[in-house]
Amino acid sequence: MISELNIAKDAAIEAGGLILKYYKADYEIKDKGYHNPVTTADHAADARVKEILMESCPEYGWLSEETVDSPDRLKKERVWVVDPLDGTKEFIEGVPHFVVSIALVEDGEPIVGVLYNPVTTETFTAAKGKGAQLNGEPIRCSTKENVKDM
Repeated sequence: MISELNIAKDAAIEAGGLILKYYKADYEIKDKGYHNPVTTADHAADARVKEILMESCPEYGWLSEETVDSPDRLKKERVWVVDPLDGTKEFIEGVPHFVVSIALVEDGEPIVGVLYNPVTTETFTAAKGKGAQLNGEPIRCSTKENVKDM
């Protein structure tokens, strides 16, 4: 599972580099419907993430916001679940609050997760039973019950 986490992290960082080439530059924007935009950056990142993950783990399924769904994934024990540019509206507006989002799901349960913000270079990672990290440092939920106490 740790090898998959590292593969997902590497894919997210590489896709983030591609996204930055489009950030605050000229690119095509389309509407997928219901005011849901998609950009050239979404498609470029999606293609690269899929290439990396499926080359590394060809027996896994694939589900992405930017790729036509294939029912074949339903027969797979493990499935990559990807949003190559989560926060497309913020990306378009030039607001640096977007990430590459990658998860690995096993029999319907998430076992690996990566969020990478290419602008801030923040990398959130988590693996089942291993906790979560921000840029390699362990993170945890606050024990405070009221936001005022934080």
